Amino acid sequence: MSEKHAIPELTAVSPSQWDEARLYFPIIQRLASNARRTRAEVAAAAAELGSSTTQLYVRLKRFAEDPRLTSLLPQPRGPRRGGSRLMPETNTLIDEVIETVYLTRQKLKVSDLLTEVRSRCHTAGLPPPSRKALRTRVRAKPPREVLARREGRKAARDRFGPVTGSLEAAYPLSLVQIDHTLVDVIVVDSVTRLPIQRPWITVAIDVCSRCVVGFHLSLEPPSATSVALCLAHAVLPKQPWLVQRQVEQDWPVQGLMARLHLDNAREFRSEALRRGCEQYNISIGYRPVRTPHYGGHIERLIGTMMGKLHLLPGTTFSDTRIKGDLDPEKYAAMTLDEVERWLTHQIAGLYHGQTHGALGIPPSVAWKRGIEGDGTTPGSGEPQAIADPRRFLIDFLPLERLSMSLNSRTRDVIKSIIYELRCGP
Repeated sequence: MSEKHAIPELTAVSPSQWDEARLYFPIIQRLASNARRTRAEVAAAAAELGSSTTQLYVRLKRFAEDPRLTSLLPQPRGPRRGGSRLMPETNTLIDEVIETVYLTRQKLKVSDLLTEVRSRCHTAGLPPPSRKALRTRVRAKPPREVLARREGRKAARDRFGPVTGSLEAAYPLSLVQIDHTLVDVIVVDSVTRLPIQRPWITVAIDVCSRCVVGFHLSLEPPSATSVALCLAHAVLPKQPWLVQRQVEQDWPVQGLMARLHLDNAREFRSEALRRGCEQYNISIGYRPVRTPHYGGHIERLIGTMMGKLHLLPGTTFSDTRIKGDLDPEKYAAMTLDEVERWLTHQIAGLYHGQTHGALGIPPSVAWKRGIEGDGTTPGSGEPQAIADPRRFLIDFLPLERLSMSLNSRTRDVIKSIIYELRCGP
């Protein structure tokens, strides 16, 4: 990517620019995948988007060089920064009115929205947008979000919700579930060896093969940052990570997933996660409320992992009846890093190699068969790798809150990972 078209930090992209790129993405992606596309098809797509054919070809070229959403961001013209022809103040006003007036149960028409925007622009002394510009901005909003805000979540679920069998995964990384839990063991300080607390684990499972694609262990409660670090561990090659921790195991699971399936916790609905997934064309599905069976795969995995942790010193167990009068802090002996290495051995060394009850084969065999195929079913091929691992992690981190919201250990972990991704193990 040339300096002229350098990819910006995701947190620096305005909502209006992001919405415009998101509007272009599915159409550009469709055109880019059609090697026999004609100029007439590109012209028709340009008309649909309200763009010129020439400008659409420019974005097609940028997308071919870097097939991420940010390659479709509007580019500055001349010395002016930003991709919108409207003044920043007008853009902000439009975003506010769409949020507070259009995305409500009043279900105003776009013509009513235009009247309100122009009225507020007149009061503020700002140049008003055209009907076309406003309609384009509204169309760029996610349809499911618009329907949920205007007609209710039930209407959105009925129209866009998963159909029966939608949690089935036909090939590796077609569907990945992520969840958190408080680990049933107390860790100790690496220097004083005094007990600290129970850590949290964020873990991701590939539904097709049941392989653990990644995890993140932390002393902090679940957050957008722990989700980002788990995703980076899941997607990027694990060999440097294993070498750094002196773990001699084979863990070949890596690559971009097609879809994430999550519960409705706030950290799974963060702006950082949404933009990161849109940047890498990862779709997100949420578990319907009060439907625990939709999260069965990840919850069974977490239950299995917690059961194994009960063998460690300092375990709190999951059931107070089993714990009895045992004092976990008295017997706590392992640091956070030691628990992390132990978990890695359990996952890569044992769990992946043992026959899975639902599959009838080990997860590692299911992964390899799904990728390479067998005598009856073709494989999906090697998963899409990440060209810039360091940038992948940064694109999912909520950078604007990083310095104030994380403890020193988590900041050190992030710095270490970014340094490792830049320089190699």
